[in-house]
Amino acid sequence: MRTPGRASASASPRCSGPCGILFGPNCASGARVTDSMVPPVQVSPLIKLGRYSALFLGMAYGAKRYNYLKPRAEEERRLAAEEKKKRDEQKRIERELAEAQEDTILK
Repeated sequence: MRTPGRASASASPRCSGPCGILFGPNCASGARVTDSMVPPVQVSPLIKLGRYSALFLGMAYGAKRYNYLKPRAEEERRLAAEEKKKRDEQKRIERELAEAQEDTILK
């Protein structure tokens, strides 16, 4: 059963205008509603070449940049791990000293 005031996807076609909302015979944007799809446009071979060239160059640049940054990131991670070990060791020593100073016979 259909709900009044609500259009289903199969009942009304999509608007060919900028809104793309389901409406009755005319869209709120003023565009005509059509059932048929627009045939695909032939893309110029020069444009295709440009797109694929840009895609390939972007992938090549990304690979080169990744290989450039990877060793630096590994070095940063190694240094961070060493600093963390030093901080943890310092905290452990401070904690042991604080516990040693707390020790009294009154416990």
